[in-house]
This record gives sequence, C-alpha cells and structure tokens, in this order.
Amino acid sequence: MHAGSLIAAGLDCDIFQAGPGKIIRRAREGRSLEREASVMRHAWRNGFPVPQVFDADGPDILMEHVEGTSMRQEAAERPERMPEHGRLLGELLRRLAAVRAPGWLQAADGCPGNRLLHLDLHPANVLLTADGPRVIDWANAARGASGADTACTWLILAAAPVDDPTVAAGREGLLEGFRDAADIEAARPYLRVAGERRRADGNVTADERAAIDRFLTREAPAPAGE
Repeated sequence: MHAGSLIAAGLDCDIFQAGPGKIIRRAREGRSLEREASVMRHAWRNGFPVPQVFDADGPDILMEHVEGTSMRQEAAERPERMPEHGRLLGELLRRLAAVRAPGWLQAADGCPGNRLLHLDLHPANVLLTADGPRVIDWANAARGASGADTACTWLILAAAPVDDPTVAAGREGLLEGFRDAADIEAARPYLRVAGERRRADGNVTADERAAIDRFLTREAPAPAGE
C-alpha cells in the first residue's frame, strides 16, 4: 500500500496518512496484520465500536482515520474524569461479551468459551471521539470466556505502572468506576490465568510483577491446599 506522511508511532506499528479520512497502520517488523484486520471487521459487523477497515495486505491495514484522544491521554489532562473512564471500560467489556467470536479465531489458554476477546482493553487502546469510544489494537484477540477479558483489564488497571503522579492519584477512582460497571464476579475465576499471561510478557518489569502478585493475593486468593 502507498503510505503518505508518518503521523504517529506505537510500540511496533507506525501510522501513515492515506488520503482523506483514511490511515495505514503498518507493522514495523513486517508481521502480517491481516488476522487483526479480520477481527476488526468481525467486531464492526457485530456493532462493536472499532475503526472501519477498508483493506489489509501483509503488514498494512487501511482503515478509517478516527479523530479522537486516547483515554490514557485524557486521564492525564482531565484526571477528574477517571471514574467515568473506568465505567466506560466496564461497559465496553459488557458490550464485547455479547459478540460471538468467529470460528476461525484461536482459543485463549485457560478460558474456554465462544466470545470475542480483546485481551488488552485498557485506556491506551480506547479512543474518545465525538461519536463515542473506538477500541483499537486487536493484536491479542482470541476466543474464550468473556470473564477472561474483564480479568485482563482489571489486572492492568490495578497493577500496570503509572508514571504521571496525577494519574496515579486517580487510579482508585478509575478502578472504582470499573468495578461498578464490569462483571467482576465473572472475571474473578480468570484472574490467575490473566496474571500468568501478564507476568510472561517480556515488557513487564519486576515492579509490575510484584504489583500483580499483591493484586492476586488480595482479589484471587489461591484455593485451599495450594
């Protein structure tokens, strides 16, 4: 695909202009994004708020250019809205729980089921627009029990490191809003699976692993006898 000027860069993908109302998301190391594009198309067809996908070819996805601010950025600028953000994350997960996964999508380990899972739905992956939220970055998407998706988000919100002191101070409000809106009891059985997956991520620091352990001790105590 022909890409215009670079407009943004993420951890492993770059975003380029691609004409009016369109962008190209390109994997920097050349990995194929076609599976991710197919997941987004499926979510779009089922009424879940994602950017519209127009085409995909190897490492490129041609998609709608969504004008908005990430929830993470807005938290830094307007920390008083963090409880509202937490509720929105919980509501998005409840909406996603209603979407059946396509049969070709791989199953997530340890959480059998047939729901579409994002498995990385946190403030950096939600764009706040004039038309409502849009969820991006579906690289981790899988098929499984919806409670596993909620567990993954809950764990990230509780344990991920936060550099901005204003955002860190608002973390409990974010979590309170999330717990009010999300199906927490459905998530609790999958917290340890989510913790194992998160701890295995090479980008997770020792401090975050320790925070994960404290969170799991508090919210998902090991069964008797372990």
